[in-house]
Amino acid sequence: MVSLGNIFKSKKKESSDQYVEVIPTQKAEEVKIYVRVFRIKDPSEVKAVVDSLRERNYIVFVDISGLSGSKDLVEVKRVVSRIKSVVDAIGGDIAAVNKDWIIATPPYVRIWRGHQMSAIEEVKQESQQS
Repeated sequence: MVSLGNIFKSKKKESSDQYVEVIPTQKAEEVKIYVRVFRIKDPSEVKAVVDSLRERNYIVFVDISGLSGSKDLVEVKRVVSRIKSVVDAIGGDIAAVNKDWIIATPPYVRIWRGHQMSAIEEVKQESQQS
């Protein structure tokens, strides 16, 4: 049986001239995440949005108000559905900000869907917690 006194006793000091220097062999990769804004006025323009999402390093804001003005609501639904299917395929996240804006993200970014506060409410809440 090991006594607790033996565990906490200091061991002999090791010689300070024995050390190993570790030199990194590879430079750490810098991850770049970009934010792109698209204003879609024609359903054919959705290809650029989808291509950016497939690259997986873009957070995409899409303004679909140009399509909303058209009389064909089916086209608007088709564009949103195409963006959503690509986001689902890559494991990203998608949310509507309002009736005209959509946010789509790569797999490593999630959209917060909690209670939305104004900036003043956030400051008040933080000061009360301190």
